[in-house]
This record gives sequence, C-alpha cells and structure tokens, in this order.
Amino acid sequence: MLKHLIHLLYPNLCVSCNKSLVQTEKYLCLGCQLQLPETNDHLHKENGVEKTLWGRIPFERAFSFLFFNQQGITQKLLHELKYRGNEDLAVFLGQLYGSRLQKTIESHGIDAIVAIPLHSSKMKKRGYNQSLAFANGISEILKIENLSDSVYRNRATDTQTKKNRIERWTNVDQIFSVKNPNQFENKHVLLVDDVITTGATIESCASVIVKNCNCKISIASIAFAA
Repeated sequence: MLKHLIHLLYPNLCVSCNKSLVQTEKYLCLGCQLQLPETNDHLHKENGVEKTLWGRIPFERAFSFLFFNQQGITQKLLHELKYRGNEDLAVFLGQLYGSRLQKTIESHGIDAIVAIPLHSSKMKKRGYNQSLAFANGISEILKIENLSDSVYRNRATDTQTKKNRIERWTNVDQIFSVKNPNQFENKHVLLVDDVITTGATIESCASVIVKNCNCKISIASIAFAA
C-alpha cells in the first residue's frame, strides 16, 4: 500500500520523455529504449571510434554505445548523469551495453575493465564518477575483473567541452598514473569513458597503461560525438 502511495506522489518517469514508467520499465520507457541511437560499433571494425584513434595508441578494438546528437536522447541521458547525479542510470546503461557486448568480449578475450578516473576534487564536487558507474554495469553483466582502482588522475583539469583538438590534448597530457602495473599483467583491458569526441582523454590514459603495463587495450564509451 505504501509503495503504491509513494508511486502516486513520486511516479517513476522516463528520463528522456518524462512519461510514467510501468513496472517492467526502468529509467527509460520501452519507446525511448527502442529509439536509442545505438552505434553497433562492436559489430563492425573500422567504425568511427576506431578511425578517430588510429595511429595514436595501440588498441585491439574501440566502440561506443550511442551516437551523440544535440537535443537528442543521448544528450538528455548525459545531462541526467552529469548534472543530476543519476548514478543508477549510469549503471543501468552499462548493464544494457554489457548485454550487447557479450559475444564481442568473449571473442576478443577481454578479461578486465578500467574506467577513466576523476580527480578527487571533481569527484567530491560531483559525488560519483559516471564512467566508473557505467563500467560497473558492464562488469556486472560480463563478469570481468574491475581494475579501476589501479588507475588515478594526478591533477584536476578544465572541462574539455569548448577546447579545440590541440587544447584538449594539452589539457590531459600526463595526468594519469598506474598504481599497480602487475595487476594488468597479460590482461586484455577494456578502458571506459563517458563521451569520446577527439579521443584526447582516452589517448592520454591508454598511453600510460600501455607504457607501464604488459597488457592489451580495447576502448568503450557511453557515447561518440562524431
């Protein structure tokens, strides 16, 4: 009775269209789930993410869950993650993507996952790391080891949003370090970020891991802004 009363006062709404969710729906109504602009990059080599990163870092595969378009569903989801602190939504999206990646992960022997870390000052301000929450969802579904605690950010950086390609790279150059390189020994690691645009952040973090650890790298993100 209390549960139904709470639902009447504070109904569960779709984070995209604000329609009330039925009991079988979570965060997104079925209509919005069906409209998610999925890239299906994991099914195709030489996709947009891989082309963005070619020649910059050694990687096995690279893919993103969703295309990013201004005013689209993906932008609404990212706004919910970044400005409303919806950590559970980030985990849900990771679980959703993990279910899509099952065969790809198995065929490429990916056995660990690492989220791009936030600096402690930004973590304190935001309350959580959306990339880590997304990675946790993927890890939960795929049952792969989460090594996110082994990579950290040395210093805080400005937002990348309004920077050009060179400014983005300069902003994130040499800001990551690895705590325990031995944990990566002979692993195939999936490195996870929230949004890939120029790929500067991923490049910086992946370069440090590859330089200091004996492992292979693949890359994933919530969204890709072409």
